[in-house]
Amino acid sequence: MKKLLIIVFAVIFILAGCSAEKTDAPAANGDSNAAIEENNNEIIKGETEAPDEPEEAGKPEEPIESEIEEIPEETPEAEQPEGDAKVDSSKELPVTAKTTEEAPPVDEQPVIAENVLKVKGLVDNELSLSLDELKGMSDIIFEADFYWLNNFGTTGYTHFKGVKLWDLLESKALIKSEASKISITAQDGYIMEFTIEQVKMEYMDETNPDNKYPMIIAWEENGEEYSTNEGAPYKLAVGQKEPGDINKPQWVSNIDVIIIE
Repeated sequence: MKKLLIIVFAVIFILAGCSAEKTDAPAANGDSNAAIEENNNEIIKGETEAPDEPEEAGKPEEPIESEIEEIPEETPEAEQPEGDAKVDSSKELPVTAKTTEEAPPVDEQPVIAENVLKVKGLVDNELSLSLDELKGMSDIIFEADFYWLNNFGTTGYTHFKGVKLWDLLESKALIKSEASKISITAQDGYIMEFTIEQVKMEYMDETNPDNKYPMIIAWEENGEEYSTNEGAPYKLAVGQKEPGDINKPQWVSNIDVIIIE
């Protein structure tokens, strides 16, 4: 009987152990399956999230691009002052303006001589007369054909119009009594000197001795006034003292000043 009970208990124990193993096995399998599923999920997640990794990996490249964009600001282009210094060479333009100023002006006009006849020296009233003022002295104007003879024996006639020199000195400049010599000076420095008596006297024409001519300061020759572009528009005209007198070399052109001494 005891042996039978022992056997029964042994069988029950064995059966109980087997049932326990069966119940535990699914749990273990469940745990392993759950672990496998979690691993699979992680793998799936990894696969699904894997494409995002390049984007995340690419994110650091954005600052690189921004850095690349900022590079031009740090390049020598930013050092424009040096470049400007080179560009400042354009400030040399005034030099080119200078070179244009060195060129003769297009509208440059010929130099016009001073249109003034001066009388100085031993006079009470020194004169500085314009051509219009001379023309206004109608009481001392003289006009005639002057006969001339030059150093080569050539002769001719020239028509002059001007003012009588002695009358100009006596009535306008008020020549002093102690004066003895008159110098007529051209702009180029050529000078003719006469005594007071020579200026006062009347001159002749050897082809017509009855014609008498005073010494005059002319502004017109053969119907045309002298051009101021060729010098002062005044000329001394003198007749002959006697037949054969070479008088033309005494005709001083471009008179600048008459000096009384």
